Amino acid sequence: MRFLDKNIRIGMVPFFVGLAIIANEAFANPAAGQKSLIMQPKVIVLTAFPPEWHAWKSQKSYQYKSINIPGLYRPLICNEHGVCVTETGEGEMNAAISVTSMVKDPELNVRKTIFIRSGIAGGVDNKESALGSVYINSWVVSWAFGHHYLSDKKTLAWAPPGCDDYSHPGDCANFTQNTLENLAYKINPQILNMAVKASAGVKLENTSEAKKLDHTFSISTQPKIMVGATITGDDFWIGKENQAIAEKIVNLYTHGQAAYTNTAMEDLGDVAALSRFGLENNYLSVRGISDIDIPPPGKTEEQIWKTGDLYASELAEENAVKVTKAIIKHILDVDKKNNNSN
Repeated sequence: MRFLDKNIRIGMVPFFVGLAIIANEAFANPAAGQKSLIMQPKVIVLTAFPPEWHAWKSQKSYQYKSINIPGLYRPLICNEHGVCVTETGEGEMNAAISVTSMVKDPELNVRKTIFIRSGIAGGVDNKESALGSVYINSWVVSWAFGHHYLSDKKTLAWAPPGCDDYSHPGDCANFTQNTLENLAYKINPQILNMAVKASAGVKLENTSEAKKLDHTFSISTQPKIMVGATITGDDFWIGKENQAIAEKIVNLYTHGQAAYTNTAMEDLGDVAALSRFGLENNYLSVRGISDIDIPPPGKTEEQIWKTGDLYASELAEENAVKVTKAIIKHILDVDKKNNNSN
């Protein structure tokens, strides 16, 4: 399973980006004395590792423009409509560094850019969550910022971090307002609702191999597009005990507003970095399910670590790209409509 971790906060400012915002030209005219164009991407797709990156890089439309940005692992490749893609590298730290590099680069203006993390994720042992399903995430929650330990019974256990929210003395329960510990971010409802609407008609792919695995896990054999919460951390884990901890963390940090549905490694780094610049409302997380967070019946956790758990990674990536493309098309269509009406 793919994962990530760290701090919190969600009192997200009203979404001033409301899709009409993206009406600026992607490639603005240079001001007097400027040596280069200031680019204003409408969308930046964030991928984590080579398979996710190559799914976009192989498309001819993204050969329109390539920009080398200090701090980026890969160049920023863009199409003529101002949609760009990059590979951040795996994990929270790589994601945060890459996003910060783009926000701070003098040749980019991302104040109105929609950042979409698009890739694969680990899924839950849930009857509705078939391999290849895609989650448009409503929350991004930290896995690792807390106390993971063995209980007196030598079973895995977890407790939340201590209260360090000095801006609200005595209030240790308001996890989504603590600016010092990035524990939970709620995705801007306007962006979330737009994404759900835009992807409603997308037909997801499926494979016979994935169906066989679905039967093995006794879960649905039909991939679906759903809304859920992703819990993110930089380690890899599997097993029922860890699944129970993930469920507990998500329930606690979201005050019961969300349920744990998938795990990844970058999302918290993305949104935490954006929040430092007041851009957390410009973020969306789209994740295709490549594996399940418990071993298949008859197999042990040790066996899974030896063989790997990315059972349906190609299918998960393909479906995540399809959903992301539908969302991007909707953004561009709204932008075009707004421009024509002005």
